[in-house]
Amino acid sequence: MRFYRCIGRNTRQLLAGAGFLYAAATFPVGWAFAATSGGVTNIFKPLSTPAQAIYEVSLLVLAICAGIFLVVAGLLTYTLFRFRQRPGDDGHEPPQVYGSNQIELAWTVIPIVVVFVLFLATARTIYDVQGAAPPADALNVTVVGPQW
Repeated sequence: MRFYRCIGRNTRQLLAGAGFLYAAATFPVGWAFAATSGGVTNIFKPLSTPAQAIYEVSLLVLAICAGIFLVVAGLLTYTLFRFRQRPGDDGHEPPQVYGSNQIELAWTVIPIVVVFVLFLATARTIYDVQGAAPPADALNVTVVGPQW
């Protein structure tokens, strides 16, 4: 906390902006690297039927998480700039408003719906992968691994 107080407001804003730009720049680079890594097991290059189903679910999860990230980062950026301290402010808090049924309902229902959608997609994929019939020429192998 001492470090935070010793640097100026402009420096804090610069550091926050640099951190956001770093995160925004490295996310696509990581995605591209993951898609091109050769010879290594990679979720972004499925080579079997079950892996393709898992890949599709992972893209859904990543898309939902990216959407949530963009909404939260956008709201945070808006709040930082809209409600920043301005010269001439007397330092008192503005009037506090408590209780908004619409907002409380939204931040309760939306996460429940997101979790429910992810649960259904994952359950369907697990059911499809585990219930897939083996090919006719498949070799049935029993493996026993004793624990010592």
